[in-house]
Amino acid sequence: MTATLIEKEGVFSEADAEAVRRRVDAGEFFWLDLVGEDPDPASEKLAIMGVEPADVAWASRFGQMGRLHVGRNRLRAVTWCADSEGHLIEIHLIACKAGVATLWKGAPDALDDIRMKFYMRAGGVERDFHLAGGILLQLILGTLDQLLLRLDTYVDDMRLRLDRGLPSAEFASVLPGLQKLQSFSAGFSRFSSATRSATVGIEAVAGVTARAAEELNDYAEQVEDFEEQLFERRRWASDLTHDWSTRIAEAQGAQIDRLTLVSMIFLPLTAITGFFGMNFDWMTEALSGFAPFVIFGLLLPAASVGGVILLLWRKGLIRPGRRN
Repeated sequence: MTATLIEKEGVFSEADAEAVRRRVDAGEFFWLDLVGEDPDPASEKLAIMGVEPADVAWASRFGQMGRLHVGRNRLRAVTWCADSEGHLIEIHLIACKAGVATLWKGAPDALDDIRMKFYMRAGGVERDFHLAGGILLQLILGTLDQLLLRLDTYVDDMRLRLDRGLPSAEFASVLPGLQKLQSFSAGFSRFSSATRSATVGIEAVAGVTARAAEELNDYAEQVEDFEEQLFERRRWASDLTHDWSTRIAEAQGAQIDRLTLVSMIFLPLTAITGFFGMNFDWMTEALSGFAPFVIFGLLLPAASVGGVILLLWRKGLIRPGRRN
């Protein structure tokens, strides 16, 4: 578990429980960023900050839906950040009178830029945890621009590959990624609804200052804007999938047409083979010798095939050099 303390004095890595306790006792407002798999150190530090046991258990449980709760004595949120490569990371935020804490799993340096930006703003927070939470949520949301950039690159690449005739097997291998995008888009849409509900009339919530209400309302608007952008990428992905499905259907239809033409060409041969293969006594006696073999065994099949090809040619169904 990696613990980083961010306050108006600077950014301090490897913060232990004693460092958190000193700041709480001194009344210094801070952001405690906890990264790692082990929940025990996080639970200890959150308890020192005065976080209730139920909230500690909530913050340590991952795999939750996105949500936002703004109350008189706390602010809680389950949201997402993105690393430099655009990979999504679930992050839990809880703000109380002592400060703001975040818990997540990933590379600790993924939020280095966010830590520095919060440090530059920490002096103006003045122990207003609603304000600090609103600012930090906006900074975290900004990391999702990396996700949009990755999605744009991904969709553009797939479009180019599809235009060059992407094999169906290769395209099918990327469908899980498109489905994951649709799943996240649906989950973020629910989060956007929860954010709007949490910020309706937030100015009337006891303990929420005018500055904090403004920041939280700005955050709700930014969430809606990101939802629209995400929906646009989801629509592009859906169009891409539809285009691929259409091309597969067209290719299958063309293949069926080819098989039909081949069947029509060799259908007379099948009829001739079936007729002369019945071995009637009169047939075997009357058609013996080399001449019947040439006429009925060679010329008649060749004429039937040639006649069908000529008929299909005149109908415009086949043309030399044309790919059906």
